[in-house]
Amino acid sequence: MLHQPQVIEKQATPQYMLLTLSIVFALLAAIALFFPKEGVRLTSNATITFPGIKDALGIAADVSELNMDCSEEGFYSQPSGLVKNAHAALPLRCTPDDVRALPLQPIQYPKGYEHILEDTWMEFATAKNSPKPVRVLHYGDSQLEADRMTLYLRNQLQSQFGGGGVGFVALDPQIPINPTVKISMSENWQHSTPAVKSKAQEGMRIGHLLSNVKLPSNSQPKSAWIRIDRRPLRTYPTLRYSRIRLFLGNSRAPVTIEAKTPTKRLYSRSINPSEDVQQIELIIPNNRENVTLTFSGRGCPEIYGLALDYRSGLAVDNIPLRSSNGVDFTKADINLLKRSYDKLNAKFIILQFGANVVPKMMSSYSYYEQQMYEQLQLLKQVCPQSGIVVVGVSDMAKRGANGNMISYPNIEKVRNAQKQAAFRAGCAFWDTYEAMGGRNSIVSWAYATPVLASKDFCHFSADGAALIAELFCRALAQEYGPYATQPHRQSKAVVSSAN
Repeated sequence: MLHQPQVIEKQATPQYMLLTLSIVFALLAAIALFFPKEGVRLTSNATITFPGIKDALGIAADVSELNMDCSEEGFYSQPSGLVKNAHAALPLRCTPDDVRALPLQPIQYPKGYEHILEDTWMEFATAKNSPKPVRVLHYGDSQLEADRMTLYLRNQLQSQFGGGGVGFVALDPQIPINPTVKISMSENWQHSTPAVKSKAQEGMRIGHLLSNVKLPSNSQPKSAWIRIDRRPLRTYPTLRYSRIRLFLGNSRAPVTIEAKTPTKRLYSRSINPSEDVQQIELIIPNNRENVTLTFSGRGCPEIYGLALDYRSGLAVDNIPLRSSNGVDFTKADINLLKRSYDKLNAKFIILQFGANVVPKMMSSYSYYEQQMYEQLQLLKQVCPQSGIVVVGVSDMAKRGANGNMISYPNIEKVRNAQKQAAFRAGCAFWDTYEAMGGRNSIVSWAYATPVLASKDFCHFSADGAALIAELFCRALAQEYGPYATQPHRQSKAVVSSAN
């Protein structure tokens, strides 16, 4: 007869566990001490690496970079350790005051165009007495999402020149809406993605927001709605607006639009078919009730934008275009785009792109300069009364050859392409890269107190976005100051050569 072996259970004592862990840590330390720093290469695409003792303990090394792959697939990678930020104007553990102490980066102009923003300053100075809002359009990539930078800019401008509301909001579900307002929509709206998502198309029916929503084009009667709610958030200013503006068009049959609050009907009207851009303006009572817009009938209108404005002063629009390089304006139907701008009273346009260009490493960015130049020329054509400032690309970092973080080596090339395009088109330029500290500054921003950039070493945090907006506002104030004190005096603008 076979006997089952007797199993003797032995409880691990604390002393036994401590001894075991000590042996394991000693073995790992020995491997870390003698393992080649460059790793062991297995194939051309595979290398085994092992963290050193300093890396494991988080001790700083005397290098200027941190781990991170800033390609699209590498966003949100985590750094392997804390390091000294050499070759940078900022200490690694910087503060907002360290950034503010850097030299102020001025608005720059091409030769012969030193006064191109003076008409804009005049519009700002008289905005409080304007019969309709003077509009500022702030375009950008994902750095602008959730109103992060525009919020500060809007608050500063409206506090000085009057106005209220959040301006136009894109009815696009992929873009986080302004934190002070919530937009809800019925599910039967069809969302046309921004022009950047339709690279093969030209002549798209999109307005100045470069996107639209519409109802299905069938003959059946339909009903859809859009609801606007104020968000009562303590950390954000109270949303104040007195009118809703709706841009729509291309309805092939009449559509009835009704606007109401929970207690009152504000508006009801049948809109006739038209391919032109039509504007509907609703006066809103000064209360905190939500407003619901209902669309019914056989019509299938395209909606190009919805604005929450005040009766005068400045209206400042936040227009983030995720994944965009800023070269999407020429993909729009030019006539429709111009009709949209004609209704805006836009006097100032800010273009802030480049983060999606940087990961595409190239020896020359002349192609991008030409593309940006074409966008600026188009904007000057469809909105000739507006001053334009190109806000340059910010610093971004990638993993270097030694596995640590460094600024992309092509940042300055991309920045220069943007600047050249702006100067060729007779537009102003502001250098974000230099304003935030230049080379490797994004590393310092990511480890600042409070944190100013995320660990993808590309996107600003809420505090960082507000700081960039503050620096930009200081540059604008430097230009507006001489005009405000002596309106007929030639401003002492900073002049830079296109060369």
